[in-house]
Amino acid sequence: MEQILNWRKGLFDSHYQVFDHATPKFSINFNSLKNSAFATTQKEIYLLRSQGYSNPETQILNNQNEIIATIRYDWLNFKAKVQFPSGEVFDWGFQNSWLSRWSLNNHTDKQIIYNSSSGSGLIHSNIDDDLLVLTGLFIREYYTRILLAFLIITILLFSGRNIF
Repeated sequence: MEQILNWRKGLFDSHYQVFDHATPKFSINFNSLKNSAFATTQKEIYLLRSQGYSNPETQILNNQNEIIATIRYDWLNFKAKVQFPSGEVFDWGFQNSWLSRWSLNNHTDKQIIYNSSSGSGLIHSNIDDDLLVLTGLFIREYYTRILLAFLIITILLFSGRNIF
């Protein structure tokens, strides 16, 4: 079943909203200083909690505080793996150099493709799984925040060098 969803977020905030034919489907609210978020779907509430720096991972917890998936990041290649307790594994990665297209798939029968354009975009999915869709958006925001922090640190280092 092919479905096309719309998503949007504010310019300077990290609050994502996903719509199915103009009807709200779910939202993701990020913590402003941490790479953690709350996701609210029509059926469930999820907590996505990130930890670690040298070997980073995010645990996805349901409202009973059970781990239902784990995301492991490959910072050097801008990729991630999502693993479920059932053993099913999904690969996440950017599809272009502008970082405006990315996908999440299991290389057999499930695939979600995301497109972005200045704070909004489309999601093409061949499955109806809110958790997978929001996971793909979460990972994208995770990498966006890392790139922004790197850019700020670089600017501060070069501007501080010119002061002395």
